[in-house]
Amino acid sequence: MDIFEGLNDKQAEAVRTVSGPLLILAGAGSGKTRTVIHRIAYLINECNVAPWRILALTFTNKAAGEMRSRIEGLGIKDSNELWMGTFHSICARILRRHAASIGFTRDFTIYDEADKKNVVKDCIAALNISEHLLTAETAISAISNAKNDGVFPGEFEASYSYRFGVKELAEVYTAYQRKLAENNAMDFDDLLLNVYRLFLDDEATADIYRNRFLHVVIDEYQDTNHLQYEIVSLIAKRHGNICVVGDDDQSIYGWRGADIRNILEFEEDFPNAKVIRLEQNYRSTSNILDAANALIANNKDRKGKNLWTNLGEGEKITIMEHYRDLDEGDAIALEVKKLAEGGMKYSDMAVLYRTNAQSRVIEESFLRASIPYQIVRGTKFYERAEVKDVMAYLKLAVNPKDELAFSRAIASPKRGIGTATLDKFFEYAAFKGMDLMEACLNAPLIPTVSSAARVRFAAFGGLIGNIASCESLPEAVKMAMDKSGYKQSLMKNPEDAEGRLHNLDELVSAAADFETTSEDKSLSAFLENAALIAGADTLSDGAGQCLLMSIHNSKGLEFGCVFVAGMEENLFPLAKASEDDSEMEEERRLCYVAMTRAQKRLYLSYANQRRQYGNTRMSLPSRFIDEIPERFKQVNSANPIATKTERPFTYKPQSVSLPKTPKKPSVTESFSPGDKLSHKSWGVGTVIDVAKSGSDTIITVAFAGLGIKKIMLGVTEITKV
Repeated sequence: MDIFEGLNDKQAEAVRTVSGPLLILAGAGSGKTRTVIHRIAYLINECNVAPWRILALTFTNKAAGEMRSRIEGLGIKDSNELWMGTFHSICARILRRHAASIGFTRDFTIYDEADKKNVVKDCIAALNISEHLLTAETAISAISNAKNDGVFPGEFEASYSYRFGVKELAEVYTAYQRKLAENNAMDFDDLLLNVYRLFLDDEATADIYRNRFLHVVIDEYQDTNHLQYEIVSLIAKRHGNICVVGDDDQSIYGWRGADIRNILEFEEDFPNAKVIRLEQNYRSTSNILDAANALIANNKDRKGKNLWTNLGEGEKITIMEHYRDLDEGDAIALEVKKLAEGGMKYSDMAVLYRTNAQSRVIEESFLRASIPYQIVRGTKFYERAEVKDVMAYLKLAVNPKDELAFSRAIASPKRGIGTATLDKFFEYAAFKGMDLMEACLNAPLIPTVSSAARVRFAAFGGLIGNIASCESLPEAVKMAMDKSGYKQSLMKNPEDAEGRLHNLDELVSAAADFETTSEDKSLSAFLENAALIAGADTLSDGAGQCLLMSIHNSKGLEFGCVFVAGMEENLFPLAKASEDDSEMEEERRLCYVAMTRAQKRLYLSYANQRRQYGNTRMSLPSRFIDEIPERFKQVNSANPIATKTERPFTYKPQSVSLPKTPKKPSVTESFSPGDKLSHKSWGVGTVIDVAKSGSDTIITVAFAGLGIKKIMLGVTEITKV
């Protein structure tokens, strides 16, 4: 095998550079995954590095799976021994081995966001903190941010002394962590925080991984947070063989803790680091690429690079202007149908938007136009209620200390055990120092609950014991569904049952697939995998569907044709970004990501009037459109919506005829929303509303850089453009 076959000079240089710190600045569509894969292959085949001595960290399970599959496809010997996965999965793997060092058992439960919210709510209630002072959502956000910053409960109050309600937040954080420990559970942030804690407190354990991993490779480094940086630094700083791959211009997750400084300051953190820029783009035509380069050049906090392509100039970026958001949806639908009739597949087109709320209008237009589509957002498979209900039984079979799983399972289906009885049961278990399954076996001895409840607790404990003793994963899932009575309870509501039962069948299939493909076939491994999976239905392989998604969800994807909807000030960029330079730069990076998803065609669309939160507001085109040089843009004049004639499905804008009188010698035409006019002081503007006022007419006009102006035609000199 020729490891360098198909690589350009810069990619080959990155593959060969295996000693010391390396930053690979990989622009959009520059073949970074290929480069990383071939670099790992080079380490194993040419440098004789054992696969188990390489740590490769990614940000999604999908990326990890794709990279592992492609490495195996290259025929790399023993590539299954690579430690490759997401930060969370690798940290969970480390914690399973060393959980006892931090007070957990290896069978700890991983709580999802819903579980976390339930525990936090209980903690707030137990501390008698008013919801007016502190909501669960605020506490969850603060705790997560603290963990991502590497701040432990005892350090919280001092670290965030400037925050309002810091004392109450510190109390909730402390109570929350105590409750997790009692339940032998961790949340996602704990997977990172506890490895950090383990490495700080246990030098011998940290040395195991420093000595094991001679090479560390991190994909999407621009998305790492402070805690992730600290963890990899503790592993890699001794030998310095750390390769990070990323693009500072695509750092779009600051709102969830990503710290762009990690990539911007890499050379300060790792002296003598080498920087290699991958600037040849294999995805987009030069008009799209050059426009994106011009846009992102307005950001100050960036390393700097200039993407280029040899795919030709291609078509200019099409700017679509509309009167209302309803017109925008219809215009995009018309253009999609037109492109489909010209031979482009629906699945090769995507509509992107800044906020998920924008999808409604576009979806309605697509429905009316009979365009097949898929909204990429969906509820994650393992977060569906019926799946979580059955998984609660499995969690208990592995971790008999999990009160949250116990409470959910014993109530699904209902067994006639109320909250008061359940509290007495938990109190008895805590008093006797028993785990919950031991307490169930001793239920006949519990004096504070009724005899009927004792029988039910004992039967429930027996069921969990039977699930734990199952010889196969599918058998365990089926027993949790069938022997518990849960499946039968669903069938009592036939209207709702079909979809839920289908999901439970899919859960059995998931268990069977895991047992077939996984090296560790244990129930605890299956539960960990389920907890770490990003979501089985985020993006299906449904052929022939146009995709609708947020720009954040589009990262890493590419399409022949991309529509970016809602390119308006205060929507994209968001209004709050105008008050903070760093937030505005992240908004601009988000626009850069949206533009660079397109291969051949790119449409940037905006409406002069949009309905939000029940109110209609006037809009100005996004500043990002203005930041793209004119030579890369064209107006979609061929589209009937763009020329403001009529809406193809429901709406027909009415022209307002303006009477000619001596008072208004300059007005000789009628004005309609969307028309252009010239004002001698304010320049060219766009008409967004026309209304009668007594005997006169008032038009509302949007002027670039000046905002919305109302003009009374009887006293103002204007000309139609």
